[in-house]
Amino acid sequence: MKAVSGLVQDTPRECTGPYKGPLGLFPVPYSRRVFNFHWFNFYNAICFQIILGAPIVLLAKDLGADSTTLGLIEAFTPLMTMMQLPAARHLGRFSYRSFALMGWGLRSIFIGTSAIVPLLFFFSKEVRLGLLLAGLFLFNLIRGISTAAFLPWITGIVPSSMRGRYIGVDHTFIYGGSLLTMLFSALLMRGHIEPWRYSIVLLLSVSGAAVSLLYLRLIPDADHTEATASSSERVSWRRMLSVVPFRNSILFSLLFGTVTGGLSVFPVEYLRMQAHFTPATIFALSSATFFAPLLILQRLGRMVDRLGSLLVIRAAISVFALVLFIWFGMSAGLIRHDWKIVLLLNLLGGMGVAGFNLANLHLVMSVVPDAGKNHYFALTTVITSLGMGLVPILWGTILDSLGGLDLTEGPFHLRRHSIYFLGIFLLSLVALIASRILIQPASHHTPEAV
Repeated sequence: MKAVSGLVQDTPRECTGPYKGPLGLFPVPYSRRVFNFHWFNFYNAICFQIILGAPIVLLAKDLGADSTTLGLIEAFTPLMTMMQLPAARHLGRFSYRSFALMGWGLRSIFIGTSAIVPLLFFFSKEVRLGLLLAGLFLFNLIRGISTAAFLPWITGIVPSSMRGRYIGVDHTFIYGGSLLTMLFSALLMRGHIEPWRYSIVLLLSVSGAAVSLLYLRLIPDADHTEATASSSERVSWRRMLSVVPFRNSILFSLLFGTVTGGLSVFPVEYLRMQAHFTPATIFALSSATFFAPLLILQRLGRMVDRLGSLLVIRAAISVFALVLFIWFGMSAGLIRHDWKIVLLLNLLGGMGVAGFNLANLHLVMSVVPDAGKNHYFALTTVITSLGMGLVPILWGTILDSLGGLDLTEGPFHLRRHSIYFLGIFLLSLVALIASRILIQPASHHTPEAV
């Protein structure tokens, strides 16, 4: 493989460290003010794991949503993230912090409106489902616009030599917030579920959003001078896609998006409708997905800083492919529905996805040049989000068209969800082979990078 040179960036003095973190548990080479990004993402995770996760999926299901509608809910986030591309043109007019604050403040309004929906008993379920979809659409629209600021902001205050460490700690805080949210949801959703319980969970999401804004204000801004002007420089799509490491990274992320698009909704639907698990059990088992990464993320962050991203990406996909194959075996009747098996799969799957996300984000940051980086990051997000947005809608349509399918082929009982798990398992194998197109940055020149 070829190698490309890494980026050396000037860092504002207020961003330099080191800082040991709370109770000395998270020593990092950057400042306490930059560390506020991690606290922001901790509380932001409390927010989005509810408004974009299992609680909202189960609420929509209770309101009569079919698989296609669930796929649409899953698609809102990536499709609206495509708004980063037009938003990137206007980043030069604002500081990164002020742009993010505006968007994150406005989106919180629509979490609050969604929290009211379960209590509108005087409306039919169809009307309440429509109101919920409208709130989710507007939430994701504003979120998608404001996320244009984050990657340029982070690369402006965190030097390339410590980004793996930064991502590892940041994802640890994200998964920690997600874990606490799922455990709280599991406790609240025990027994018979009244609509007001969904409203309480969604109000927790509003609270997480509000606290995250307080920490967002404390993060140092990237210099809004020559560096910002350079990063906001208009760059044509043709020029961006001519950068081979960048183009290959986008193509690979787009391919793996066909595997992960839909994972927030269809496994939940399978556990509820086919395995007949209770909502409380689903929430409790989902928490394992966020607990497992806490055990490995900081070590992985140091590893990708030292060795690069490719080894971690390939190992993560291999683990995840094995997990998907076992999901297929369970949904096809080869393995009985058992919460202990689901717990193990969520632990391993959480590690696989977390490892991939960390290493792939690190790679993307490494191959994006400084000049016009706002547009490079926006184009990356737009193209990959388009794939991840279309995939759940496509799978939802397929699952609805299969209806009550139950074919017996030898030991296999091919049902709606077993076909889904088999499909994404095969796609994960294709992604593993396709990882050969990724180009390792020169700063992490390993024996594989030729």
